[in-house]
Amino acid sequence: MSKFFKVVLPIILIIGAIASVYLFIKFKKVPPRKEVRYEGPLVTVETARLVRKPVVIEGFGTVKPEHTLDLVPQVSGKVVALSENFIDGGFVKKGEVLVQIERADYEIALKRAESNLLNKDVAYKKALKQAHVAKKEWEEILANVLENKKVVPDALTLYLPQLKAAQAAYDAAQADLRLAKLNLERTTLKAPYDARVLKRATDLGQFVTPGKVLGSLFSVDVANIVVPLHTRDVAWLTVPSKAEVVSTLTGKAIRYPARLVRTEGRIDPGSRMLHAVLQVERPYHFTPPLENGDFVTARIVGKIGEGFWISAKAERDGKVWIAREGKLRIRKVTVLYRKKDTVFVSGLRDGDSVITTSLFAVTDGMKIRVRKNGKK
Repeated sequence: MSKFFKVVLPIILIIGAIASVYLFIKFKKVPPRKEVRYEGPLVTVETARLVRKPVVIEGFGTVKPEHTLDLVPQVSGKVVALSENFIDGGFVKKGEVLVQIERADYEIALKRAESNLLNKDVAYKKALKQAHVAKKEWEEILANVLENKKVVPDALTLYLPQLKAAQAAYDAAQADLRLAKLNLERTTLKAPYDARVLKRATDLGQFVTPGKVLGSLFSVDVANIVVPLHTRDVAWLTVPSKAEVVSTLTGKAIRYPARLVRTEGRIDPGSRMLHAVLQVERPYHFTPPLENGDFVTARIVGKIGEGFWISAKAERDGKVWIAREGKLRIRKVTVLYRKKDTVFVSGLRDGDSVITTSLFAVTDGMKIRVRKNGKK
């Protein structure tokens, strides 16, 4: 019995397995063969639409004031008063007194100048009277005493040099008086326009001298934004034109109305870019205000263009792939304007299906499958 299990039974099992495999192969049902047709790669398309509207030129720039100045005295003296608004970041009005220098010395100088002018006026009038008298006396001498009527008196006889000296002294006294008045006025330093204080560099009691900077101001009526533009942008510019600047200083995009007012007089020799100047009026009247020094995005409304805006990835060295009736067609286009993510082209038809998918190798007329709404 043990010999049967050890020898005969394994042989019977092997023969049965071989027979089962043979019968399975012989009688298995072969599925019908189905021919698979190649329909081409799957692509994504976008619809090209003809538009006729202004091209918006984008760039970046830094907000700068229209005017800046250093507040510098023209006379020396002790600072006796300061405006409460004359602090770092403070706003001041046109004509507001920012710094008052002690006036006493200049008031005394003005009184002396007025006194000196009065003395010189009296001296000039005396000299004028003496010159008049000298002329009369000479006329009498010439008529009654001298036989030679052609004798010409010298200038000293007619008192002319003395009169000129008196007149010169009077004119100098008048000039001294004007200077004394001017120096007295210069003890009061006022804001020349509505401004914001960038920095104050003086304090009460400090002795200041001519040329010492007491503070720095910048105007707040207009803000300038200088935007470097590529040469491709210049052809689309119109000056003046509408624009806007976008600030993200507060963490979200804030738009401010602006205007392109001019371009600078030359192309930058280093970057080969042209600088356009935008202006925002009353930048500190917005909420939030457009801050000096903010780095902003500028959008300038350019000339009107007619063409098609398509994805930048759809344009391939002046060519575009079009999906038409299940085939790929290669179309030449002219790039009118180029942005980071889009290009403005001509040479398409309204409603063309522009292929945005990148393919390894293409031929004109090759089969393709168009993905529609995320499906084949």
